Amino acid sequence: MQVCHFSSVHKVNDIRVFRKQCTTLAQGGHDVTLIACPAKVDGGPVRIVPVKPPKNRIARMLFHSYRVYGLARRENADIYHFHDPELLPYALLLKLQGRRVIYDSHECLVEDLVTKEWIPQLLRRPMAYVLEQIENFVGARLSAIVAATPHIARRFQPVNAATAAINNYPLSTEFDHQHKDEAIERDGVCYVGAISFIRGIMPLLDSLDATDGKIRFRLAGLFADESVERACRNHRNWSRVEFHGQTDRQGVADIYRRSFAGIVNFLPAPNHIHSQPNKLFEYMSAGIPVICSDFALWKSVIEDGECGLCVDPASSEALAAAINILATDESICTRFSRNGRRLIEQNFTWEREGEKLLELYGKLR
Repeated sequence: MQVCHFSSVHKVNDIRVFRKQCTTLAQGGHDVTLIACPAKVDGGPVRIVPVKPPKNRIARMLFHSYRVYGLARRENADIYHFHDPELLPYALLLKLQGRRVIYDSHECLVEDLVTKEWIPQLLRRPMAYVLEQIENFVGARLSAIVAATPHIARRFQPVNAATAAINNYPLSTEFDHQHKDEAIERDGVCYVGAISFIRGIMPLLDSLDATDGKIRFRLAGLFADESVERACRNHRNWSRVEFHGQTDRQGVADIYRRSFAGIVNFLPAPNHIHSQPNKLFEYMSAGIPVICSDFALWKSVIEDGECGLCVDPASSEALAAAINILATDESICTRFSRNGRRLIEQNFTWEREGEKLLELYGKLR
């Protein structure tokens, strides 16, 4: 089938959208086009249409999203698959034109909005309510909904019976060689992803006070805004940070290869407690132990699977203690590493999720 994925926010090299979903569909025999924000990428079997977004959020929502919709409509595709809530009105237009349309919900929008720092606090819950109603109204009329986690799927199943949880698990072979590389010295911890206060960057920087000064902290990703960047760069421990900014996949692989632990200490916001961060599973796939927030869902994977340590994400002391354990106990690191990699191979690979995506598309023929 002719398939068009489109996004007004994500870049054309987005891991979930491009490397997993679009590539899987193309390899499954579909003719796939991806319309999204520009980035360096080799499209391979996927046709790439980059659309440069405006610099401010309001212009993006009001004008850029319409431009993306216009380009998508010209594709005359059999199936349209979109990835941003701001595109919901245009998805409804496509459906009214007789198209088959899939909404890919990466986050639980209602829970996410109540913690958005750029929205005035008094407006967050009213906005969340209004957008929930819009999401429900449009979602009920779409061909299918793809949810990035089972929690999001449960939110949409009463709205649209054709809801499928397609988890954002890692490609099984991307970091396959990492856990086998015993020659490299692993001399630090890492965090790869969006950098913000709600994702625990300040307790993480504070934790370095109580760790060996030789331990490096490798940080890769984009700052949420200027206030976050300013707070980080002015932090007393910033000199111990090896900052990589937004790096490519080879750069990410090198960070994992040189780290003895990967950290995900999201603070307990509603949208975090039931989330399944891609980086959590990437660390396991790369064969490095995990230090993560002590949410029940995360503990059921990390603690029950014996592949890391779960701690209070807001406690710099608890984070430092976990870092020190993994920095000094090689045997526990080895055990966590092997267990994590085994769990990925047995339960958490994109290849299985890709089969579910192809099956969903098959039902829409």
